[in-house]
Amino acid sequence: MMENKRSPCAVDQGSLPTLTSKRHKADLSISAKERKEKLGERIIALQQLVSPYGKTDTASVLWEAMEYIQFLHEQVKVLSAPYLQSMPAAKVQVSMSWTQIILLSG
Repeated sequence: MMENKRSPCAVDQGSLPTLTSKRHKADLSISAKERKEKLGERIIALQQLVSPYGKTDTASVLWEAMEYIQFLHEQVKVLSAPYLQSMPAAKVQVSMSWTQIILLSG
């Protein structure tokens, strides 16, 4: 009869993973919440840059940003074309980064 009794300090080993997983889930939910808040802040900042008076939903903001980046790429090509044509062929690099092009045009 005394064998079935547990001491007051005994810990049921089966409950340890449950306690640990609950604590782990709480930590994950906090970090997920922080990530979501940070992402929201960055979307708002992006929206203010690309379309301050337009739609504010995430999909629209990302679409506007994508279109604006494409426009900027085209502008770099157009504005750098005269400089690339006037340079001797030996000096033209095949893969110029946009920062190099901006430095050339500045």
